[in-house]
Amino acid sequence: MARTATSSVFDAVIGQDDAVAKLRALTTSPAHAYLLVGPSGCGKEAAARAFAAVRLQGDEDAGGRTADLVMRGIHVDVHELEREGASIDVEQAREEIVKLADRTAVEGSTRVIIVHEFHLLADVARSALLKTIEEPDGRTIILMLADEVPDNFATISSRSVRVNFGPVSEELVAATLVAEGADAGVADEVARVAAGDLDRARVLVGDPKLSDRMRLFTAIPQQLDGSLARAVALVAEITATIEEALEPYKAKQQVEVETLEERAKLLGERGSGRRALTDRHKRELRRFRTDELRSGLRALSMVYRDAMSGLAASAAPHEVIDYADAVSAIRRASNSLSRNVNERLLLEDLLMTLPSVRS
Repeated sequence: MARTATSSVFDAVIGQDDAVAKLRALTTSPAHAYLLVGPSGCGKEAAARAFAAVRLQGDEDAGGRTADLVMRGIHVDVHELEREGASIDVEQAREEIVKLADRTAVEGSTRVIIVHEFHLLADVARSALLKTIEEPDGRTIILMLADEVPDNFATISSRSVRVNFGPVSEELVAATLVAEGADAGVADEVARVAAGDLDRARVLVGDPKLSDRMRLFTAIPQQLDGSLARAVALVAEITATIEEALEPYKAKQQVEVETLEERAKLLGERGSGRRALTDRHKRELRRFRTDELRSGLRALSMVYRDAMSGLAASAAPHEVIDYADAVSAIRRASNSLSRNVNERLLLEDLLMTLPSVRS
């Protein structure tokens, strides 16, 4: 007897109607390479899993076993590649894309490879992938997720079906949180901090110390004196605060582990995906940590923007330049976080160079 679908896997994708409509139209496409492009947190990860679920299961029913496993990132025939270093190097590309694409699926006829942060693919690795993308075997679908498509990706881009995602607005994030039971004031604050990442916003909405963390960053400019000692002390405080902020994420992950183990106990499933779930949790914590730092740096940047706009007409020219340089330095530091840098050294160096702001 056929299942009666109660919800669609695409329901997990918020505020991306055009992208979802295109993906739905592509679920019967013979294409095998897809390029999902949009800013971090826009929902392209959930969309990729939803598309994979439909291709493997044959329908959108989120209640199906296959869809459930795919959406939780633990289906045996869906491999999610996360970079191990500053980029996806040629060795990782060959092992986790090229070789895997030649293997037969375990449960069905199709295997899906989801490549996160594809825009960080190394040049040599890009060359190694061309044959796999140009000469598919018909059994593997490759979903490449990128924040942007650099000019030197033109060859791969031309051989892929592109689906564009826009940023999720703060208003929509806040409205979604309110619809899910959050206080409107809290939802507005969380939406500003989450910067369009609804998954992160859903965790932050239950974090009572969010405001305290933002105040920690916004108070930094008044405490700076250009010394290494002061920078080291402030970074130590930031680090401790962010480690504490990870606790809600860890609690959420523990619930997922318990749910997985309970499912395995009841259904007698072997190889239920514990290792895959553990690996995903490690990636999530790394990403959430980076997101926390970026949120703090955005708040820090706003202090210098406000200070610059509040300068009197009689202010010395060097003050305007100093504040503008500070904003640029903070932006560069934020961008560097995606390159697997030493966070402590990066922040210490940044805080040593930033000017103090008069109260």
